[in-house]
Amino acid sequence: MLVLGVLVACSPGALIGRDDVLKKASQEKGVSNLQRREAKLMTWDEFLKVSGVSASAQARPPGKQRVWVVAESGDLHVSSKGARERWAIFVYNAVTGALIGFVPGPTDAEASAGLGSPDWPDYWGRFPNSG
Repeated sequence: MLVLGVLVACSPGALIGRDDVLKKASQEKGVSNLQRREAKLMTWDEFLKVSGVSASAQARPPGKQRVWVVAESGDLHVSSKGARERWAIFVYNAVTGALIGFVPGPTDAEASAGLGSPDWPDYWGRFPNSG
């Protein structure tokens, strides 16, 4: 499932740092009691290829603009399902730090039914990291 909204246009320029984007992700609505968090810097195309996410053309950053992809696990209530998700991935503009969108992980019930990687995105290790 993908919840991806365009919140700001991306433009080339200086990058925000890993620590800044991790702090920003930990303060997103519905995020609490984090157990694990990691960030990787990559291009938009790399994110789409590995995650399998389908996104609208409006979500695409211009040119070869990079994005920070942040995975967090803990007590997350980030989607409209109302149930706790085990993990989520947040995608940020690497220049401005603005949230582009997020991918919620499985709820407790979905994970128990084998409908998703229960504790961490199973494809996280396949994401490149250029940061």
